[in-house]
Amino acid sequence: MSRQRRASQSRTRSRDEVTTVARDPHRTGRRLRILPLVAAALVSVPLLWLAIAFSLEVAQIAVYILQLGAGGWAQFGVGLMSVGGFVCLVGALACLYIGWRRDTWAWRWSWAGATVLAAGLMPLLWLVTGTLWG
Repeated sequence: MSRQRRASQSRTRSRDEVTTVARDPHRTGRRLRILPLVAAALVSVPLLWLAIAFSLEVAQIAVYILQLGAGGWAQFGVGLMSVGGFVCLVGALACLYIGWRRDTWAWRWSWAGATVLAAGLMPLLWLVTGTLWG
């Protein structure tokens, strides 16, 4: 091959690469796939606030329960309730991060649901056990 022919082919290739790489055809699809995670984050914020508020309130009461000399299971339960809100926060953030890394609709919806479930674990525990603290 001659030098001129190779030079003209390389210029043609570089122009083709620039025109094909310049615009992303899947840009709007990516924006739409973010919506389940954004909706899950918005729904989980009040649930996380309730869970953390409950945990802080139980942590204040835990001191008195320990001073009264409660049994081992009561101390274990109070300890779990006092760290439960922060566990919910970490779980919800982990689910959002994992869902952000997935690219398909099914995985995004699944991790969005897991985010809401992780955030609502403590308020759901309130309803099941009937220990709503006010």
